[in-house]
Amino acid sequence: MILKTVAGLPLAVVDVQEALGGEWRRHRHQVDVVRVQNPPAEHWTELAAAGFLPKPQVVVWRAATAGSEEEFLNGLNSRDRRNVFAARRRGLAAGLRFEVRPVSPKLLEEFLPLYESQVTAMRHGWLLAVQQRERILAEGERYFALCAWDGETLAGACLNLQSRDKDEVRARFSAVAPRYHATGLARLLYMEVIEEARRREFTWVSLGSDPNLYGHLTKPGLFGFKSRLGFVALPSHLVDPASGSDQADRIVNLGALTDPSFVLAYAVGPDGRPERGAALRLEMFSFAEELDLRPYSPAYLTGVRLHHLHRPLLDTTR
Repeated sequence: MILKTVAGLPLAVVDVQEALGGEWRRHRHQVDVVRVQNPPAEHWTELAAAGFLPKPQVVVWRAATAGSEEEFLNGLNSRDRRNVFAARRRGLAAGLRFEVRPVSPKLLEEFLPLYESQVTAMRHGWLLAVQQRERILAEGERYFALCAWDGETLAGACLNLQSRDKDEVRARFSAVAPRYHATGLARLLYMEVIEEARRREFTWVSLGSDPNLYGHLTKPGLFGFKSRLGFVALPSHLVDPASGSDQADRIVNLGALTDPSFVLAYAVGPDGRPERGAALRLEMFSFAEELDLRPYSPAYLTGVRLHHLHRPLLDTTR
């Protein structure tokens, strides 16, 4: 058993025998997550029965560009379509102008301050675009930027990586100035990215990948936002076979996590065993005994389940 902290998250990494034997319990008030890394498939059923949920380590968000914008929007439910139309009306009223530009040093000079401001406001923000600035510029011919301008001011932008091998445009980094959040500019930027990918004759658009623990680096609200845009969360190995690590997690506390937090676990097959495939179910954890799960229940999931956690007792000896 290894106790460690990853980006502010205290966790215990255990093997199968330690997970099933319960040795980790003496540390349960020190960690938020108990994890088996790459658990052998033959143990998945007993791990699941012990509360350890087999899951992909990373999920990738993908949507087909469809034949037209109308076809794409018809794939959304009526409420989500209305949200797109309402955001467009607000963007038009604000005088926003959308433009495709190459990713250049000048553009990054304007984009990165927006990005830094957005990411540093996050509890566990990671300034990846800042760290990868030179790499992004070195691969500049593979990128395009979808920019929203308010006059000569950059209101928001999305940096997108093109991959003909994957037949995909991947939205890698995006940021919106705070004053434009209420207009729904983030939603508009992604819709414009889909339109540009369609114009460039790509089949897929990706909103990138997320660590499969919502409530830590990635917040639960982002899951709902991406789903409402028409994107589907897939185990990463289905898109990139080389990235197919699995984990079995048991969430025991929410000290460094948001309330609620959740993972996307592999769905259970007809024989009652978790199956390593595209089908996922959402396993929600909260101190609340009841919770409205509808915001986290897109149609592509096989189910949503709430696990009630008991708040840890206060240590009165200190």
